Amino acid sequence: MNTVTVILAAVALYLVAGIIFTIIFQLKGLSKIDEGTHGSSWGFRIIIIPGCIVFWTALLRKWMKVNKEIIDPAKEHA
Repeated sequence: MNTVTVILAAVALYLVAGIIFTIIFQLKGLSKIDEGTHGSSWGFRIIIIPGCIVFWTALLRKWMKVNKEIIDPAKEHA
């Protein structure tokens, strides 16, 4: 395999992972990291799809951080 093929395969893998993440994130995680999006229209959700696909790693980290804070609120008082 040449270098271009490897790079294109890596980009494709990243985008496929982003698409899968975006579907799950749109259904379960969006309103958890931003309460202002609760009850948002499908038009808004369609508009943010490209950004979710590209920045899925940052959104995943933020979603995990929010879930960690929800699960362990006792750390805030320590």
